[in-house]
Amino acid sequence: MKADSPEDYGKYNEYDFDNRITYDEEADTMYIYVAPPQGQVGTCLIFEEGTTMVAVDTDEINTQVGIEIVGVKKLMEKFNLNKFKNN
Repeated sequence: MKADSPEDYGKYNEYDFDNRITYDEEADTMYIYVAPPQGQVGTCLIFEEGTTMVAVDTDEINTQVGIEIVGVKKLMEKFNLNKFKNN
C-alpha cells in the first residue's frame, strides 16, 4: 500500500513514503515508517540493552512517525520462537 505524501513533502524528504520498512544489513538497523510528520520530529528511547536499541520518532503534536531498531539480529535472537517446543 502506497502512502500519500503530505503537501510539503520536500521538508521531510528523509522519510520514504514508498518504502515503509528499510533495513541496513551493515549497520543491522531497521526503520519502520508509520506516518508523515506534522512538524518537528524528536525521538523517544523505549528500550536499550547493550548494542540493541528501540526508539520511536514522534512529531511535535505527538504523532508516531516511525520506529527505529538498532541491533535487529540480537533482538531477534532474544525472542527466538524456535527455542519453544510445540506441545
